[in-house]
Amino acid sequence: APLGPPRREGRASGAAKMRATVPSAMSQARVATGAQASVSRVARRAWRGIARLPPVESSLGARVGTEGGRARGGRARGPNPGRALSETNDASTPASIAVSLATASLADRSIGANDESVPSNCPVPKYEPALVAFTGGTAFNGIIDELLDLTSRVTHVIPVSDDGGSTAEIVRVLGGPAVGDLRSRCLRLSDESTAEARAVKALLAHRLHATDSSLAKQEWYRIQEGDHPLWLNISEPYADIIRSFLLYFHSQVTAAKTDFKFDFVNGSVGNFFFAGARMFFRSMEAAILLYSRISRVPQDSVVVPNIVLDENVRVALGAELQNGHTIRGQNQISHPTPDPKSFSKDFDFLLDSKTSDLVKKSKTVQKARVFINQGRALKKSGKAQAASSEFWKSAIERGAIPNVDGTEFWGGLETSSQGHQRVRDALQQGDIWSAGELINSRLYDLTTRPLSVWDIDKVISGYENLESPIKRVFYLSTEDPTSVSPVYPKPNPTILRKLNECDGVVYGMGSLYTSIVPSLILQGVGEALAQKDAPKVLILNGGRDRETGDMSASGYVAAVCNALNRSGEPDPARRLQNPVSKYVTTVIAPKGGGMPLDVDVLHAMGITNVIEVAAKKNQSGTGAEYDVQALIQALREGFPEK
Repeated sequence: APLGPPRREGRASGAAKMRATVPSAMSQARVATGAQASVSRVARRAWRGIARLPPVESSLGARVGTEGGRARGGRARGPNPGRALSETNDASTPASIAVSLATASLADRSIGANDESVPSNCPVPKYEPALVAFTGGTAFNGIIDELLDLTSRVTHVIPVSDDGGSTAEIVRVLGGPAVGDLRSRCLRLSDESTAEARAVKALLAHRLHATDSSLAKQEWYRIQEGDHPLWLNISEPYADIIRSFLLYFHSQVTAAKTDFKFDFVNGSVGNFFFAGARMFFRSMEAAILLYSRISRVPQDSVVVPNIVLDENVRVALGAELQNGHTIRGQNQISHPTPDPKSFSKDFDFLLDSKTSDLVKKSKTVQKARVFINQGRALKKSGKAQAASSEFWKSAIERGAIPNVDGTEFWGGLETSSQGHQRVRDALQQGDIWSAGELINSRLYDLTTRPLSVWDIDKVISGYENLESPIKRVFYLSTEDPTSVSPVYPKPNPTILRKLNECDGVVYGMGSLYTSIVPSLILQGVGEALAQKDAPKVLILNGGRDRETGDMSASGYVAAVCNALNRSGEPDPARRLQNPVSKYVTTVIAPKGGGMPLDVDVLHAMGITNVIEVAAKKNQSGTGAEYDVQALIQALREGFPEK
């Protein structure tokens, strides 16, 4: 049952019935449509408390506080990223006090918590090692639930240089760090034990229409006005706080002066919430803390952006290849895509573009067109419904047809004319026409919608090898798009402090050069890890990708250690010369993985503990997927009780 008093009847009945005023501290969040948020008395008191707080310099180098009932606008007064919030969860900092006030009405409404006192004969709590995990935003998410069984005391270090997908649209218009991977990890850590907890998570995990900008915008207005089914089961205090930041985000993106208006298509409500909270508090850590309070993330689980930046400063990743060429941008390094704002509906333009070459080379697109042509031919002959065969059954059984919600992943039609929602289901029933109809609609959307909303690499570029292996990764300024001169953002101080306090370190699976390495090359990280006498476990990927190419396990380990030593730095003063054993003590690999496990070379490098864990072949047959329970058991053995 939802927590708290029942929702008011008028709350979900549209903008016409919502006439209450927004809180004074959020008066700028009144949207162009005239919709205004109804806010509880407790929430209004919270905002007044925030308005009275003195400013503080956040770890992103910007002032946290309010002035005259409004968040301070503009850039921070002078770069000073070194003055950080002393502790992300420190209740004494003004940013944290602001969050506490904002969530004051929720203090006795704990999502997922019960109020029963702990019995006196409670067993001794299990040992939970304090870990620092260097990960990306996707691959490591798959083991979060099981990792919590081992320990909730994990500092998740997440890079904020992503420049692809729907996150890129927020960065393009508002600047600041990319919030997508931070939001993704926070959602994975969220509580799901009550109806309200699940409703909050569903709201913040929701994406707007995947392909139609107009429909996406209409849905967004319904959400921010409170007139959407997603608000059901969310009690008024929670809804008030969440909506306040969604409204603030809306006011900022609609007021921004850009060449292209903000496109809500495929937008993540959670990303909008994080971006709004970050801009209001002038602190990403405060935004994360606010979300953690709302969704009851475990108290000792900390999600940390890896770098600190001045307000609205942007940085990009660069990769220097061994042949001397430089690639600019995380997306171009990992999954190259056409320019999302210059992709045209004009077919003649496409024929002359690099995009056309990528499409022509794509095996996925070629197969899709075969399906379409087969479906058309079969429909003409009246045999579409009778086309079921052992071929399609075997293709489905071996995983050649992915078991996904197609319209959410690709866009296009939600259902075919015969009522099929997935290509897989249509093929399973022998309806090749419907399969071709669905694929054709999705190909159309892929070639007519702004590519900023698509992970287009999954369709077009796949894992095409780089022209040369990566030599090093570094940060670039976005102010000059032609410059390849490195810049050196400061590491988040929380990372260095947590490394000093932790019981061990995990290098998670994920994209090596765009998810793991961007946190390792920061000044001070290699030094802190080398000084730390604790287990340091590296989890190998189950297969190869564009970034790793034909790399072996020892090559992967060497790349991690070279990043920590900053071996490719032009300035010798920035380099370290620590041995591999200072950074990695254990390597975990899946049995039958796609990356060769050269144990003898690993031993020669000083890594004596190499563990193979149970795994199953992936759908493509080119790698393996971890048995998650076996992986967690290996981690448990890697971090024994002291």
